Amino acid sequence: MIKLNAKEVQREIDGLRKKYAALPGHIAKKHMRAAMRRVIKPGVPLLKANTPPVGARRGRRKKGEKPRSTGALRRAVTTKAKFKGSASSGTIFGVLGYRGGLQSRKAIWLEYGTSRGISPRAMVGNLVNSFGPTAAKKLAEEMKAALGKAIAEVRAGRNPGRK
Repeated sequence: MIKLNAKEVQREIDGLRKKYAALPGHIAKKHMRAAMRRVIKPGVPLLKANTPPVGARRGRRKKGEKPRSTGALRRAVTTKAKFKGSASSGTIFGVLGYRGGLQSRKAIWLEYGTSRGISPRAMVGNLVNSFGPTAAKKLAEEMKAALGKAIAEVRAGRNPGRK
């Protein structure tokens, strides 16, 4: 999750939003998703560092015991940039978290704890506090860069869309 201080960046983001609205919807959508993906991507190593190695055994292994794989949850860290709504008026959002399935459930158990003895750990909370402000600052820069690429794509006549 990215937090923005609306008073500080409202003018800048609002101006960019109006310029994106003037572009063809499919091109604006493509470039805004790419900008969001570039902003979120550096958070992957940080979330991996905040994720404990699940299943790590404390102490030594018994004779003949094979080492257990402990990196499945860390390998499940992923990012997604999604677009909701129509191409003319929609919302771009970025998600940094764990892939679905068992690994996602393990992450929830570790984050909030369980009634069976797993104590809660603030993995995602620590990430938001450390990564959120830098990602919010970088979002406007990436949107400006993506806008330049989108305008160049429209002027060159590439990707005309469906007719």
